[in-house]
Amino acid sequence: MANFQPMSIRHPLAVFLLMVMAMSLVWSKALLSIVMVLLAVLSAISIQVNPFRIRWVLTPKVIRESIRITPFLWVLALFPIMYLASVLYAGDMEAWWKLTHPTLAFILLPMSFALLGPFSKKEYMLITLCTVATALWSTIWVQVAYYSNYYVFSQSMGFGGSLPTPINHIRYSVVIAVCMIICLAFCIENWKLRYRWERWAYGIAAAYMFYFLHVLSVRSGMMLAYAGIFIMLIFYFQKLNTWMQAALVISMIAAPVIAYKTLPGFQLKVNYTLYDLGQFKAGTGAEYSDSERWASWQAGIAKGNEHPFFGLGTGKFVSEMKSYYQNELKLDKWNRPHNQWINVFAIFGLAGLIIFCFMLVYPMTFREFWFPALFPTLYIVQLLSMIVEHPLDTEFGAMLFLVLTGLGMSTNVREVKNSIFDS
Repeated sequence: MANFQPMSIRHPLAVFLLMVMAMSLVWSKALLSIVMVLLAVLSAISIQVNPFRIRWVLTPKVIRESIRITPFLWVLALFPIMYLASVLYAGDMEAWWKLTHPTLAFILLPMSFALLGPFSKKEYMLITLCTVATALWSTIWVQVAYYSNYYVFSQSMGFGGSLPTPINHIRYSVVIAVCMIICLAFCIENWKLRYRWERWAYGIAAAYMFYFLHVLSVRSGMMLAYAGIFIMLIFYFQKLNTWMQAALVISMIAAPVIAYKTLPGFQLKVNYTLYDLGQFKAGTGAEYSDSERWASWQAGIAKGNEHPFFGLGTGKFVSEMKSYYQNELKLDKWNRPHNQWINVFAIFGLAGLIIFCFMLVYPMTFREFWFPALFPTLYIVQLLSMIVEHPLDTEFGAMLFLVLTGLGMSTNVREVKNSIFDS
């Protein structure tokens, strides 16, 4: 009988769980949370076959060494630590927990990535392509639903409506945008799992999703797509030949013009945005989506200014925001500020805002962060999304940010000889 060497199956299981998580970004919020917990448990143990053995590896020594090797991952834990520490002055424990529990992902996932060790380029591709494949499949039935009721949905989009999507239409558009950026980078870098034709497949997929974003006509997704192309153009400008440079620039300029002329839904959405802006300037846009966003900014800044150093706190944030909407804006329906930085300022004040900005900037101080161009591009476009949304305060937004960011950072880590994680 052959004498097989002991083998750890911890890392292959982690890749499998991350592939499931990547697919769940489009379809299942519940599965995202379940897989996150399973991944955290897997990172804390070592599973070996021949002979089968399970061993607990999450020790203080391992954590200290992991922080030394991957501080840019562990720094993300500062976000939930702010929420957890605020329990000391929260008052309303139910309100505190409701705001705090979505941020716990910023402890579990960075810990998992740090303790599981570096992922290879092909593992990164396998995981992210699971999201791409699922997103591509979903675009088919979204368009089937759209074109089956073309007139109804087109008119609805003209009044600020959206197409039927498997998850919230804004989050869905963000997933499509990042998938487009991933495929574009794979095409430019000529990354492939095995076959030579993959480069063409990634290029076609990127072009198709860029087109689909204009059909979907969700401004958040389109903004991130254009921003991603622009950022990648900066990174790759010297590598691309003159014809490719010209083609990308012309495409970025021509695409919205062509979409406006050929896609009635997109045209109506643009007209609605301009109308919404006019109504807001006239002070009569309270019921329109953009006006709601701007009003939420106003409310968040106003309440934050009342407690500029340490904010409202997690216990009073919701009640104070509701009060401002009712008393100052004369509105019954309140909204959380559609801006991540305003959210942090309102809840934690300038002290929390400084910590939050440090958390986001610190990973960018490492040279490895900037190579290859795909990783910083995905990171920066997610920072841009925080201007018009507060993604890190939702389970989906936190998961998407951490999977793309944490996985990219972990892939960038150089192989560590005699890894402490499986020793």
